[in-house]
Amino acid sequence: MFSGRTIGNSFDIIQKEYIGNVSRSAKGVCMLNKEMVMKYIVACTNLYGIVPIEKVMEIYNDQNEEKISLDEVERLLQTKRVKEKLEESFVYIQSNEFVAEATSEEAEKDNLRQNAARKPYYIPGREELLCFIDEEYVQETPEQLLVKNMLKEDFGDQLDVDAEVSELVYNLQVSGGDFMMELSSFISRLELTIKESERYIPAIVAVADTTRLWENRGHTTKELQQY
Repeated sequence: MFSGRTIGNSFDIIQKEYIGNVSRSAKGVCMLNKEMVMKYIVACTNLYGIVPIEKVMEIYNDQNEEKISLDEVERLLQTKRVKEKLEESFVYIQSNEFVAEATSEEAEKDNLRQNAARKPYYIPGREELLCFIDEEYVQETPEQLLVKNMLKEDFGDQLDVDAEVSELVYNLQVSGGDFMMELSSFISRLELTIKESERYIPAIVAVADTTRLWENRGHTTKELQQY
């Protein structure tokens, strides 16, 4: 199940340190905006898995009145404390990109870049985007509800249905496109028979098609089919 990682404390600390100083510093970054910039970095990394620094700044500047330059952000990222706070949120700075811990291995990164190449970014509004600060955040869908109802019918109180479906969705999101591995893991974990598996497979496929995936740059497969 999930690791239960939380990032709220990190941002509370940052806010306490910077909230009182809203003037632009010698380095050029508005102190109050450091917290919001870091929230955007974490949210975009959780949504995309890998994201260029320039893309995060583009999204930030499109959605906020107070603009920030790439040079300002790069100077901000050079500070040890900022790097530490991002790493506490499982976000790492590698070259000109932000990388999620779950895809930090070179082979995983290469696979994700290859699968995501030439696909458009899904860019939600500010409120929705900032929900992705929580690495375990998933958008609930009718397809997920159907699987939950199937699990309740088959397992009753013996299974934490919400946690099981949340784990399935999260694993699909970060799988790098390996749907069959996640499907096999789901079937094995629940010890489903062949007949039971045949009933669940179409429902799991529907969940996968409506889940925001890293290899789709935050889009669902169903959304990309409409492009």
